Amino acid sequence: MTPSRFLIINADDLGISPAVNRGIFIAYEKGVVTDSSLLIKGPFVHQAMEMIKKNPSFLVGIHIDLDPLLGWESPGIEQLPRPKLLEMMNEPHFITGVKKEIDTQVTAFLEEGLIPSHIDTHHHVHGFPQIFEPLVEVMDKYDIKAIRFSKKGYSLLGREEIAITAVHAQGMEDALRKKGILHPHHLIDPLFPFALKEIPTGVSELMVHPSMEGDKWRQRDFEMLMDPLFMSTVKDQGIQLIGFSDLASSAPALT
Repeated sequence: MTPSRFLIINADDLGISPAVNRGIFIAYEKGVVTDSSLLIKGPFVHQAMEMIKKNPSFLVGIHIDLDPLLGWESPGIEQLPRPKLLEMMNEPHFITGVKKEIDTQVTAFLEEGLIPSHIDTHHHVHGFPQIFEPLVEVMDKYDIKAIRFSKKGYSLLGREEIAITAVHAQGMEDALRKKGILHPHHLIDPLFPFALKEIPTGVSELMVHPSMEGDKWRQRDFEMLMDPLFMSTVKDQGIQLIGFSDLASSAPALT
């Protein structure tokens, strides 16, 4: 691959509901979704697993859910003020519990006979250094070589953003490089203004949450992906669609 614009269209929350499962797989069948993130503890994970196993070329990563440990509830309720949350997260027993839970979810995924294309976290909680570090340790343990990563921090729907300083971002990136873990250069969230024509050079991840029904913002993602104009623009702009697994196989060209 020569230097250009590459786009991973990654669908989050697989396993959270039948409508989300259907929306993701319809988008995949249309060639729009190129990767996905599975909630291995999701309430409809068994339905999602059946769909995955019927589609051998379907790429799927692990969407680690640590909300219960953080006291977070749907649809965006933080039980603790952020300073209190950060204080709790610095306690040794919390970090131990995080590492154990991440290991448990990765093990459950692997026991299904799946090969993870990447790892990310529900609500981007690996933006917190206290969660990022044990996550990288578990990834290294199981030789998982790709992750969602944003140097600019993470915006959250209905929650306080997860800010990352330049110093922390550099430290995180150095830790990933040391372990041989790859990541896209840019993270794009369609909840915020974006245009395919403005996708920068390098590798970008477009994080989407398509669903056939339910939350309006999820339905908007599905409608955006299904609009013929979306794929025609991708083609006209010369954007190459890839999955997280292509980061590892094409590392010299994509880094």
